[in-house]
Amino acid sequence: MSARQTAWALALAGFIPFGGLLAAALFLSDDGVRGQATFALAAYGAVVLSFLGGIRWGLGLSRDDETTAQQLALSVVPSLAGWCSLLLAQGVGFALLAVAFVAQGVRDNRSGMAGQFPAWFMPLRTTLTLMVTAVMVAAAFLLG
Repeated sequence: MSARQTAWALALAGFIPFGGLLAAALFLSDDGVRGQATFALAAYGAVVLSFLGGIRWGLGLSRDDETTAQQLALSVVPSLAGWCSLLLAQGVGFALLAVAFVAQGVRDNRSGMAGQFPAWFMPLRTTLTLMVTAVMVAAAFLLG
């Protein structure tokens, strides 16, 4: 299996908890389990957002020029945003995650256009960004 195929398979599999936890939080009748699913969705979003920041950290380490310090500094912003989202009221936290996923997607898209990622990576990032953002927006409005 190629890197592209593997990445797509893993990314789509990684989306399953987003959809599954949103469905559980919306449709389970037990308040305690619904609350756990809601928190698990927020926590999973924060972890995945942090992972995306790690991609940027790797890019920053791959070179040593005048932009390296800025790359490294900006690469920790997704982790901080994800952590902050867990400390806020649920609706606001999910909204922050949605905004952060879009911002990270835009930033990665710019890097992709600059040739810093393989050409196949940007359709993957764009697709997953749209899917995850839709879940976070739905969670902000329906669970917050």
